[in-house]
Amino acid sequence: MTSVRADKAFYVLCLGIVAWAMVVFMYVRSLPPDSAAIEAARMQEAAIAAVLAERLERGIPLDTINDPNGTGLVGVALSGLTSTAGILPAKRSAATPDAAALLVRLLRKAGARPGTRVAVNASGSFPGFALAAVAACAALSLDADIVLSVGSSSWGANLEAYTVVDMLYAAMDQGAFPPGFADSLLAVTPGGSDDRGLDLDPAALEAALERAGARGIRVIRPASLQEAVDARMAAFRSRGEPDLLLTIGGNYASTGADPGLSLRSGIVTRPGKAGSGGTGLMQVFLSAGKPVIQVLNVRDLCARYGLPFDPHPLRPIGDAPVYHDGRPPAALVAIPPLLALALYAASRRRKPTR
Repeated sequence: MTSVRADKAFYVLCLGIVAWAMVVFMYVRSLPPDSAAIEAARMQEAAIAAVLAERLERGIPLDTINDPNGTGLVGVALSGLTSTAGILPAKRSAATPDAAALLVRLLRKAGARPGTRVAVNASGSFPGFALAAVAACAALSLDADIVLSVGSSSWGANLEAYTVVDMLYAAMDQGAFPPGFADSLLAVTPGGSDDRGLDLDPAALEAALERAGARGIRVIRPASLQEAVDARMAAFRSRGEPDLLLTIGGNYASTGADPGLSLRSGIVTRPGKAGSGGTGLMQVFLSAGKPVIQVLNVRDLCARYGLPFDPHPLRPIGDAPVYHDGRPPAALVAIPPLLALALYAASRRRKPTR
C-alpha cells in the first residue's frame, strides 16, 4: 500500500511539474515582444517591398507558384548563376520580416552591443537573410561591413538580371534602411566554386560583376582560398577591426576546407579542423576569440529560435515566438521543480514510524 501511495505521489508531482512548465510558457508569451526585433522586422518588410518593386520595374515577373507570399526574393531552379542545389522552403523562410528578428536574437546572443562591428559575409543563396543582416544591425545600432558573393544555390538570388547585390541596392535606394548603411557594402566576389565562379556561366557572371562595379563597389577575384579570406579581411578592416562574423549561406571563404564546420548553424564556438586545404573566415575569427554566427540549416534554426518555417501566409510582425527574446529568471524555471523533486526524494528515504 505504501508503494501505491508513493507511485500516486510521484504521478501527482510529475503533473505538477508539467503544469508549472505551462505556467512558465504562458509567462514568457505574455512578455512584450522585443522592440529591436520589431524594428528590424519592419525594416525587413520595407526592404522586401523595395526588392519586389524593383523586380517588377525591371520586367522580371513574379513567380506566384514558388513564391506564394509574393516577396520577389525567390529565384529559379537553375540559371547561369546557380552554384549548387538549394531547398525552396528554406529560401522562402528567409524571405520574411521574421528573419530579421531571428538575426537580432542571434546577434544579441553572440554578445553584440551598440557600436559592435559586424563583418557580414554572404552568398546569394539567402537574399532574405542578407537583407535581414542590415536590418538587424540597424535596429541594434551595430556597424555592418558587408561582402557579397554573386553565386547562389537554386531558388536563391540566382536570377541573372537580379542578383543579391541588385536586391540590396534596391532596398537601400528606396530607403528601407537608415542612411548610414548606404555604404556598408564593401566588396563583391564571384562566389560559386572556389569563390571564382568556376561553375557559373561566364557571361552571366561578368554582367553581374560589371553592374556591381558600376556602383563603385570593389570586385574581388581571388585565385585561392587564402586570397579570398585575405581580401575580405582587408575589406572589413578598411572601416575598423571587426568584432563579430555573421556568415550567410554556404560560402567557400567562410568555412574553408572544413566540411564539418560547414554543417553548423547558429552560434559557432569551436574552430573545427581545417585540414590541408586551408582555413576560412570562421576559423580566423574563432582563433582570435571572436564570436561567429553561421546562417545555414534554416529548418534547424527555425525550430531552435521560434521562427516559422516556410510560412504561408506570412504571420503579423511580432506574432512569432522569435520576437519574445526575454527569458524568465532561472529561479522561476528551475527552483520549484527541483525543490519538489528534492522533497519527494527525501520522503522516500524517510523510514516509516511504527
